[in-house]
Amino acid sequence: MHKLFHSVRSKMAFSYIAVVLVIALFFGSILYFFFSNQYSKEIRINKQLVLKNTVNYIESSVIERVNQIYLSLALGSSVNIELDTLKGNHSKILDIEQSLKNQVQNYSDLVEAIHLYDADNHFMISSVHGLLLYESTLSSVDHMADWIVAMKESKESSLWMQTNMLPQDSYTELPEQSNGSSLISYVRSYPFQSTGQESKIMIAIDIKESALSQIIQNMIPADYENTFIVDQNGTVISAADKSLIGSSTKESTTQTLLSINSDEKFTHIFDQGSYVVSQDQIAENGWTIYTTTPNESFYYKINNLREISAILCLLAVAVGIAMSSIFTVASYSPIKRILNNIKSRVDSPTSLKQNEYRFIDTAINSLSNKVDSLEDTLQANQKVIKHNIMLNMLNNRFTPEELTEQLQSIKISMAFSHFRCIVIDPVSEKWKELQPRQLQHTLYSVIHQLEIAEFNETQLIAEELQDHKIVVIICTNQPEESLSNQIAGLILSEVRSRFGLEFVLSLGGWVEQFTEVHTSYREAKGLIRYSYFFPDQSVIQDLELLNRENSSLEIPESYLVNYEKKLQARDLNGTIQAMQDLMVTIKEGMYSADYSRIILLKLVSIFSDYISQVRWQPAEASSLNLYKQFASFYNINRYSEWMVHQVTEFVKHMEKRSEVRSIDTISAVKVYIREHISGDLTLDHVSEQVFISPKYLSKIFKEETGIAYSEYVTNQRMERARELIATRELTVEQVASTVGYSTPAYFIKKFKEIHGCTPRNFMRSLMN
Repeated sequence: MHKLFHSVRSKMAFSYIAVVLVIALFFGSILYFFFSNQYSKEIRINKQLVLKNTVNYIESSVIERVNQIYLSLALGSSVNIELDTLKGNHSKILDIEQSLKNQVQNYSDLVEAIHLYDADNHFMISSVHGLLLYESTLSSVDHMADWIVAMKESKESSLWMQTNMLPQDSYTELPEQSNGSSLISYVRSYPFQSTGQESKIMIAIDIKESALSQIIQNMIPADYENTFIVDQNGTVISAADKSLIGSSTKESTTQTLLSINSDEKFTHIFDQGSYVVSQDQIAENGWTIYTTTPNESFYYKINNLREISAILCLLAVAVGIAMSSIFTVASYSPIKRILNNIKSRVDSPTSLKQNEYRFIDTAINSLSNKVDSLEDTLQANQKVIKHNIMLNMLNNRFTPEELTEQLQSIKISMAFSHFRCIVIDPVSEKWKELQPRQLQHTLYSVIHQLEIAEFNETQLIAEELQDHKIVVIICTNQPEESLSNQIAGLILSEVRSRFGLEFVLSLGGWVEQFTEVHTSYREAKGLIRYSYFFPDQSVIQDLELLNRENSSLEIPESYLVNYEKKLQARDLNGTIQAMQDLMVTIKEGMYSADYSRIILLKLVSIFSDYISQVRWQPAEASSLNLYKQFASFYNINRYSEWMVHQVTEFVKHMEKRSEVRSIDTISAVKVYIREHISGDLTLDHVSEQVFISPKYLSKIFKEETGIAYSEYVTNQRMERARELIATRELTVEQVASTVGYSTPAYFIKKFKEIHGCTPRNFMRSLMN
């Protein structure tokens, strides 16, 4: 009996049984707490995901669409919203009002109304009310004054107002209706990037609060009644219970919601109930969406769990005792246990016939081979791992501790005092001709040559960016400009000599910490965009160019108007000069890179629209591909050459076509003169109507009719004047005005030259 309790088998059996009992007791004690927490945790996670999806959907279907409306009015609309150009032009006012109505109709599910307010002249054009003076605003639309006053005091370019509970007749002015509607006004300044205090025009978009409520109801129908949207000031913007809209933080429920931290997901007590609160924030305007769920939803499964826990504990003890005896026998012989474990993982039946020790030795060798293979795999993926770490570092996605750990894992030293980023951008036409394999080989070759380059106390780290650009990080203890220039010269000469390609470089500023490299990278990435406008500079390092990114200056409209007029007049030299003047202004002015590219694209758009009107198509490509060609140019010089070529070809073609159609053109001119005898019949104006240049019209008119254009116009007017005088119904002054002469004296002079007598003498002769 003594040997029985001291045997290895019995000790192992008692050990297993003791372990089973302890596990069963421990399992029984924590089962309730674990599963209850697990159930609630799963529900919280699911609710948080649903809430996050709701926020994303609000941002895409409300915020982005509202911004799209603003951009459509500011840039994409065919009607210019510059209100200071109205000057009593009622048709322009009607066009703007109709444009606003069209936008409201296009987004009727979201937008109730759109208003334009002139901050200088204090009048408003509304999609609902038309033209209104601010001082005489009707009481039914007094809510408009809220966003006007708030925007005038704002230092931001946009503003989200609180929800206004308005009568249903706020826009229809029908006082007999009793139902109410809720509107949220989104106000933005114009011109771009101007503050509310500096804005010339305020664009206000009235958004239906019901649109937000409908999104919440569709996304989270179960918790719709318990979901709120609150702004930065703690005011309820949207809720199922409309009576809560506009309530402030002083109210108990709203105050409790606002006291919750963004990462907190525990139970909170408010309104005499216990709830679990989830929240997320809308990044665009700082609104926070909350949803509250009663605690009963989380713990209703626990009632039956108590009985199940007891049954499982007893079952675990019974199974554990049975298993303990099995484990005792299986574990009695360590060698046998190892063999059984190995045999269960061996696929080859011949290996099972080996000696047991040889079999174990073979298994260990196989495991060693697998470990070596795993190390080879990690080594082969070293470049990919390094690439991902460097991109995350440049985009500031690591904390300082994480960055240190990641760089140590790829064996990159941080023992340097200064760091600087260089962005390399391929601008050679040959670059586009490379095949994918050639392109990748060239990139890897450049990166390899840079990383093996040797400089005193300096290390270069190079990586490929997603758009085939290359970033180089200079790690050095000697932060001198000569070092940067030496490295830049090496890059340009190496690429030019080995691959015959041209690159452009941009240099960010020096930083003293590796954790600040993303700052230098952001500067270099911003500067490289200006290489498009300065193609003569191979290295861009003037950090003052980045000031243009924050500039709100806009190029005068006169540049585009002059270009369009010269193009329509088919004045080749004038059109080219207008383009060159605009490009010089872009280079020398404080305009951002994106805005400047938009202006250049506007030239293409004007050209494309005009050649479509006259039904001309470029020989090498359709006008639809003009935009693709524009996007393919690496610098403004190539763009300029391309535009000059397109305009030259267009003018030559139109002049050839005009030669063929000269007779028809002269007939059209004569008809136009006859039908507009009292209007503007200058050579420039009439040539625009028949789509040829004034110089060419004068030439072919003389050739076809035998008289000069101006002489023909004078003869036609005098002939028409003679007919009108013969009717004896109009005075001389009225006849002069009818045939296009604003000065009667000049009319009398020309009449006498043509007919040999004054109009009055001619009238007397008719009476006699």
